[in-house]
Amino acid sequence: MTSTTVDLILAALPMLGLVGMLAFRVRPARAALIAIGVALALFPLFPLTGTAVDEQAASLASSTLAVIFIMLGGILVSQMLEVSGAQERISDWLAKAARTRARTVLLLGLGVAPLAESIIGFGVGVVTTVPLLLRAGLNPTKAATIALLGIIMAPWGSMAPGMLLASGLSHLSLSELGSWSAVFNLPVQLVMGATILWVGVGAKKAVRKLPELLLMTAVMWGSLLAVSLWITPALAGIIASALGIVTLLLLSRIRSAPLPKMAPSTRRAFLPYALLIVCMLGVITLSRLVDLGGWETFLTSPGLWIMVTAAAAPFILRMGGTETGFALRRGVRTWFPACSVTLLFIVFGAVMATNGMSATLAEGAADLGVAFILLLPLIGAIGGYVTNSGSGSAALLTSGIAETTHALNADLGVALAAQNVATGAAIMACPARITVAEAMANNGAGAQDTASRADTGWITRVVLLADLVVLAILTPMTAWLLLS
Repeated sequence: MTSTTVDLILAALPMLGLVGMLAFRVRPARAALIAIGVALALFPLFPLTGTAVDEQAASLASSTLAVIFIMLGGILVSQMLEVSGAQERISDWLAKAARTRARTVLLLGLGVAPLAESIIGFGVGVVTTVPLLLRAGLNPTKAATIALLGIIMAPWGSMAPGMLLASGLSHLSLSELGSWSAVFNLPVQLVMGATILWVGVGAKKAVRKLPELLLMTAVMWGSLLAVSLWITPALAGIIASALGIVTLLLLSRIRSAPLPKMAPSTRRAFLPYALLIVCMLGVITLSRLVDLGGWETFLTSPGLWIMVTAAAAPFILRMGGTETGFALRRGVRTWFPACSVTLLFIVFGAVMATNGMSATLAEGAADLGVAFILLLPLIGAIGGYVTNSGSGSAALLTSGIAETTHALNADLGVALAAQNVATGAAIMACPARITVAEAMANNGAGAQDTASRADTGWITRVVLLADLVVLAILTPMTAWLLLS
C-alpha cells in the first residue's frame, strides 16, 4: 500500500470506529470518547497545532454556546408545558377543532408533531402527539407510526442547533444553509404527509384528502423557505408548522362549523410560544433597522430567547413553586446527558477538522467525483440514524463534507443541505425514537396483552420504507443541483 492509502485508512479509523460502535448500540458518550482518544493517539501523523486549535475554538465558540442554551431552554420549556398541563390543553383543543378523523390525523401528524419538534426537539413531537392520536381513535401501532412520520422538520428542531453547528464548522451562512435545506425538505413533507394519511385513514380516504394535504404542504413549505431565507432558520420550523395548523383550522371552519371556544387557560397555554416568536421577530427586525454592533450576535441568538421564555413560562402559566421546581429538576436531568453527548460529538468533529483528518478524507472522497455527490444523502441518512441527533450528525459530518465539496468545486450550500435533510428524515427511523413512540402508544392505550400492543416490526417497516422513498428522491435531486 502507498503512504497515501495508509494515511487515508488511518484518517478514517476514528470515524469508522465511532459509526461502528454506535451501530452496535455502544453508549454514545462512551463511543465518542473512544473515537476522540483514537484520533488523538494518531498525533504523530495528524498533529494538533496551537494555532489551529485556537482558530477552531474561536470559530465554534458562539455556535456551541448557542446549542447549549437552546437545548437547555427547549427542554425546560417542554417540562413546564407538560407539568402545568398547558401542552395537553393546546393539543386537546386542536384535536376538537379538526372535526373529521382525516383532518385530525393531518393536523396532529403534520401540524402538532413538527411544531413541538421545531420548538423543543429531542423527540418531544412524538411524545406530544401519540396520546392525542390515541384519543382520536387510532390503535397504538398507527398512533406511534404517524407520530414518527410527523418529524418532518427535524433539521429545524429545537430552533435549528444542527444548522448553527454546520454553519460554524463550514463558514457557510446560516440563511443559505437554511434556505437550501427548505428546498430539499419538500420531498420529505410530501412523502411523509401521504404516508400519514394512508396509515391514518386508509388509501381510499387518503386520496380524497389529497387536496387538503397538498394545500397544507404548499403553505408549510413556502413559509419554511421564506422564513429561512429572509428572517432566520431558527424560527422557520415553528412558523411553518403554525401556519400549517392555521390552514387546516380555516378549512375546518369553512367546511364544517365554527371552531370550538377556547378557554382562558388554553389561551394562556399558547403564550410561551407567542413570547418566543415575538421576541425573536422583534430583535431580528431591529437588527435590520439599526446597527447593533457587537451585540447583534448575542441579541439575535435563539439560545437567549428560549432561555428568556423558560424563565417567563412559570409566571405565564401560573405555576406554583412546587411545580416549577419539579419541572426544573426534571429538565436539567434530561438536558445534562443529551448536551454532554452533543458536546462530545462537537469536540470529535473539531479534532478531526483541526488535525487534518477531515482534509485527508476529503482528498480521498474527492477522487470519487460524481460517486461522492450521489452518496451525500446516504451519508447524511447514516449520520442521522447512528447519532439520533441533527446536532450530532452535523458535528460528525460537516467538516469532511465541506472539505470534499470544496475539492470538487461544488456548491457547499447544496451539499450540506442534502446531508442535513437526509439526516433529519433518518432520525425518525432510529431505534431509540421508535422505542419511545412504541412505549408512549402502549402506555397511553393501557395495552397489556400482545394483540393490543404496538407492532414494532410494522412501525419500523413503514417508517424505513418512507425514508427510502425520500432518499430515492433526494439522491438524483442532489446530483442534478450539484452537477447542472
